[in-house]
Amino acid sequence: MVTTTRKYTVDDLWQMPPDAPFELWRGELVEMPPSGQESSAVAMWMGRKVGNHVEAYDLGIVTGADGGFLLLSHQGVDTVVAPDVGFVHWQKVGGRTLTTAHCPVPPDLAIEVTSPFDRPGRIAEKHGLYVEAGVPLVWWVDLQKPVVRVYRSGKPEQTLRAGDFLDGEDVLPGFRLAVANIFAV
Repeated sequence: MVTTTRKYTVDDLWQMPPDAPFELWRGELVEMPPSGQESSAVAMWMGRKVGNHVEAYDLGIVTGADGGFLLLSHQGVDTVVAPDVGFVHWQKVGGRTLTTAHCPVPPDLAIEVTSPFDRPGRIAEKHGLYVEAGVPLVWWVDLQKPVVRVYRSGKPEQTLRAGDFLDGEDVLPGFRLAVANIFAV
């Protein structure tokens, strides 16, 4: 007997109830339960900081944990993720008209804040999805350590601690944020 696993598509994900806590990883539904209060508060705080900078310089769009980004769509194998905070430049989305569906391109910046439900293997797998999609900058905030891991396309991982600063580099020119402030939220 042959067992087959159904591959879900972006359209399947879009048709699910709005409160269905799923992302789509290489055609498979992955449950993403709501995070805890601490991780949600930190993500919102960081989203405000990034959003204020993006608005001040009219750079693009910032989304929250419900904003899905299409990372990959190839031969019926789709990947849609919803980072805790996502940012994409206006030029990358082709102008200022927003879609009602998931953002059709990967983010330029993805911010993930660990929650009590996250497991190391799942974190590594999701990070692999960002790498595969060529996301230029990923900030992974680990509230338990406390550190921020910075991933840049094609460069080695960097670990930042209190006393260090997050830098928006070419993705968010002029953006700087003290790591210590993240863990003081």
